[in-house]
Amino acid sequence: MSNNIAFRAMVALLVWIALTGCSDGSNQADSKDNQMEPIPKLTVIKPLFPGHIYHPDSELEKLLEKETHVEVTYETPPYSEYKTRLSVKMAGGDIPDIVNTYSPNDPEHNALIDQGVFLPLDDLLPKFPKLKQAFSAQTWEYMRNPTDGHIYGVPWMRDRGGQGIVIRKDWLDKLGLKTPTTLDGLVEVLIAFRDQDPDGNKVKDTIPLTFKDNQISNLNGLFSLFGVNPGWSPASTDANQLQYGLVQPGVKEALKFLRTLRQQGLMDPDFLVGKTIGIDKFKSGKVGVLLLNIGDYRQLAVMPSLKTEILDPIHNKGNVLSINLPATPINRTNQISSRSKNPEAALRYLEYQITGGYDLIQYGVEGKTYRIDNGVKLPFDSEKKDPQYSTNVGLELLQPEWLFTDPEKYTKFVPRDMADYMMHKLDTYEKNIMYDYLRPNVVIPSLQEKSAILRQIIEEGYTRMLLESKLDVDTTFDEMVGKWKKSGGDQVTEEVNRLQKDKSEPSFTYMRKP
Repeated sequence: MSNNIAFRAMVALLVWIALTGCSDGSNQADSKDNQMEPIPKLTVIKPLFPGHIYHPDSELEKLLEKETHVEVTYETPPYSEYKTRLSVKMAGGDIPDIVNTYSPNDPEHNALIDQGVFLPLDDLLPKFPKLKQAFSAQTWEYMRNPTDGHIYGVPWMRDRGGQGIVIRKDWLDKLGLKTPTTLDGLVEVLIAFRDQDPDGNKVKDTIPLTFKDNQISNLNGLFSLFGVNPGWSPASTDANQLQYGLVQPGVKEALKFLRTLRQQGLMDPDFLVGKTIGIDKFKSGKVGVLLLNIGDYRQLAVMPSLKTEILDPIHNKGNVLSINLPATPINRTNQISSRSKNPEAALRYLEYQITGGYDLIQYGVEGKTYRIDNGVKLPFDSEKKDPQYSTNVGLELLQPEWLFTDPEKYTKFVPRDMADYMMHKLDTYEKNIMYDYLRPNVVIPSLQEKSAILRQIIEEGYTRMLLESKLDVDTTFDEMVGKWKKSGGDQVTEEVNRLQKDKSEPSFTYMRKP
């Protein structure tokens, strides 16, 4: 009996060893299989705006890839070249996994959806609840395509505010000038900046006024001073009739004013035609007045050599400088290609940007790009940041909606007192808003078809009226408007008014931080 018991024990031991060995071998094999799983590869195309930087294959990018288990390749053409680059890629069928396109009410954006370029996300988004929760239900409704009702992208919310006026406060003080509150007062300051050597270098080389970059749309920010809403808005004679602002008579007066500034040496002569953009000239100390988005002021606020301030909205003959806002708070959209082999990996990467990866993208890495003082992240000065961990929004594809009502958006770039100053100026400017009444949930077929040519007609007309010295502005403007109407402008206007039943004033608010 004892021998039998010993034999059974020996058999049991051998079986246990065999099973344990198989189990270990199986786990090791599974582990090896998991390690051998191919890492999803994603491609991204997004524009770089003036002042933004992208460091390819940085250590920060590698951290994001490790955390999300993806390999990402970014393509980041400058904003001024973005539409052209994107069109070429689309025409060639080279569609990245994540494509940064335009707002949901942009005709070209909707045309790409109608062509089947992008993937509907309705069935995938529930798998990423944190991504859905980062935006309000109202914002997701804005994302619905007007043709089929599907959601085709993840929103990139527009920054608060709009174009404001920044001035060299130290130049005002040096010349004994008061802060201008009217357009006429601003012109007097521009003349003084031109003639009185405010930078003290004894050379008449200062530029009184310039714009952030060379986009012709920068001019739109001043049109409110001439009573013009540059978007679609009710006609003064009929509140139920929407009209397009960029072809209204008030624009002609605004262009005459700007043309005079340029001819008198009060505006940057390189605007539209030079290689160095206005904000870079302002940073170099050559410019007295700069028009730019209020949110971009943080680029100047961190430069101690420039003593600047944001003017409160100035007035002109009963009109006040107003910021221009679309009918929705969505500036751009992250689309997933319908050809993507890894759509869930793409959405996982986007979700990570506003969850676990949020601080990495917004601040970088402690000790490399910021330090912590009493629990508060304090970013290093730009020159002290390790570029391998600081992309200056180059990696950023979206932000949580609540960010735009929270000072944190600004304190990551500037000290708290400056963040409070900027928030105060935003509150001040947002008291005067000109909304574009065009809704994204209405299909305007002629606008989708003709928007590119209509925009080209306006941009070419504005450019000629600003730069060509011998033409007659009245005649040229009327010819431009006539061409715009015949090329589809009248058809678009008719369809907008017939198809968009809701002609009430738009409004929107941002979701607060949970």
